[in-house]
Amino acid sequence: MAEVRQPEGEAWWTEAGAEESSDAIMASMKLGGVDNLFFVSGSEIAFYQESAARARELERPSPRLVTMTHEGAALNAALGNAMVTGQPAATAVHVDVGTLNYGGAIHTAWRGGYPVLITAGAGPRAYPGSMTGGRDGGIQWVQEPRDQGEIVRQYTKHDHRLEHMDNPGLMVSRLLQVAMSDPQGPVYLTVPREVAMQPMDGTTRFPTRDQLGIARTSWPDPKDAKTAAEWLIKANNPCIYVAKSGRHPESVDALVRLAELLALPVMETQTDKMNFPTTHPLYGTGPAAKDADALLVIESPAAFVPGRGAPSADAKIIWVDVDPVQSRYKTMEHRADMWLPVSTTGAALAIYEAATGLLTKSDISRIADRRARLEMLKQEKGKAAEDAAAVASKRKPLHPRWVAYQLGQIMEPDTILLDDALSNTPFVQAYHNRDLPRTYFKSGGSTGGWGSGAAFGAKVAKPNSDVILTSGDGYYMFGTPLAGLWAAGHHGAPYLTVVFVNGSYSTGTRGLKGTYPDGAAMRAENYDGGLFDPPPDFAKLAEAANGYGETVYEAEDVGPALRRGLEQVRNGTPALIAAKIPTAVQEMGL
Repeated sequence: MAEVRQPEGEAWWTEAGAEESSDAIMASMKLGGVDNLFFVSGSEIAFYQESAARARELERPSPRLVTMTHEGAALNAALGNAMVTGQPAATAVHVDVGTLNYGGAIHTAWRGGYPVLITAGAGPRAYPGSMTGGRDGGIQWVQEPRDQGEIVRQYTKHDHRLEHMDNPGLMVSRLLQVAMSDPQGPVYLTVPREVAMQPMDGTTRFPTRDQLGIARTSWPDPKDAKTAAEWLIKANNPCIYVAKSGRHPESVDALVRLAELLALPVMETQTDKMNFPTTHPLYGTGPAAKDADALLVIESPAAFVPGRGAPSADAKIIWVDVDPVQSRYKTMEHRADMWLPVSTTGAALAIYEAATGLLTKSDISRIADRRARLEMLKQEKGKAAEDAAAVASKRKPLHPRWVAYQLGQIMEPDTILLDDALSNTPFVQAYHNRDLPRTYFKSGGSTGGWGSGAAFGAKVAKPNSDVILTSGDGYYMFGTPLAGLWAAGHHGAPYLTVVFVNGSYSTGTRGLKGTYPDGAAMRAENYDGGLFDPPPDFAKLAEAANGYGETVYEAEDVGPALRRGLEQVRNGTPALIAAKIPTAVQEMGL
């Protein structure tokens, strides 16, 4: 007979109902902020299904179990869910093979700094009949790798295999504590079936994530804040460079206050968040890093390319990040005069406070002149973008700029835009006009295919907001989009997908030409490996998943098609609009 687990621990721990260890796992997830468990079926993880059903029956805390049909889409859905809520999400898949099938989404979770709890079952290894959950099928001998956690260890903050001696609720809380503490990132839990099915006496006790506590980032030393303020005030060509700071919504207002006080333009490099209102006069009006004489770099792993793109040797560089030296990246050549391991909000507010006590009349006058100049530049850039769109509207074949412009026309202020458009991202960014925190996202990594799952996860979290995904066709195919579209329809979380269809990989066309401009491939005009023209019919893919699909070829049809697609979404049906544009090779010749 299996031993019954007894209550244990500190007096302040939380008590929850539990018949077996899986109930403690699920309760700890829910009490730790996990509302959704994106689940792909497997022979050894039926305990998740039973525990979720039991929790519903007994009104116990448990995340919602969300059925998914592919592991990569499931993890991307968890990433999308976490990014729009600021809270963790979780996944569950089948042993090592399911973990391997997470694929490139593991990279995205790591590089994007997503606080997700990635779980997988472990094939049982207890002797048949020796305990509940032990081996009972031949396939289970195949399902035992030497070290399952090793598969993802390079891409997680922490990993753990749950064992019989563990308090399961505590271990889940501990993993969530690590995931949510800065710098945030994914954690991995392997759950053997025998451990998950280990009996409990009806209750369990464990500390929740918040009872353990999440580490809070610090503020800069007042002396450092004052020095940074002095450098920014005295500079003739200062600039703020951001990429990821918008992951904390409160940082946006703090950054706006500082930028407005000192008329600091804000530039984005490899951005994956809405870090600063894009319609603000100070947004996008700054110098290249090599031309700035004072740089405030905020949560940007690569604000400039060392060498030809680097600031001058006498430029002052202040680098703000909870991990400013980017310990997750092996080779980093960037220098800074001041590395500040603090939050964006803390740095912006501290520098603002220091600056208010340092400004002279001369400084205020000079800053006012810069503000007026930048406001005029913003107007000029806005007009240039409008003029470029007007020209694009007349081109045959269809121009991707016009597709992006029309997309900007249909979005509400709170529309959540996920951008996987890659080579067409500059067009999307030029017209999306995102001003609210958590309304614009890129993946944060370099793996294609994040968008279809992430858009579903975002919509699950924000059912009352429109969610729109833009994607290149190559990237779109990387992401098992059928699984994302099916989930969107099945779970009543529809989103609009806009696919830029050029039948090309920019890497294998423009990239090939840029790398070997005088090579044999260019002499023969041979782009094998870079073209897949004619491309698949993506509209029919949407229809295969019980969604709405439409392909557009002409400029005048783009706006109406996007509106029809959005209407379908608002009526509960996932929709995909495929915009057929020239191949990358054809575009280079236009």
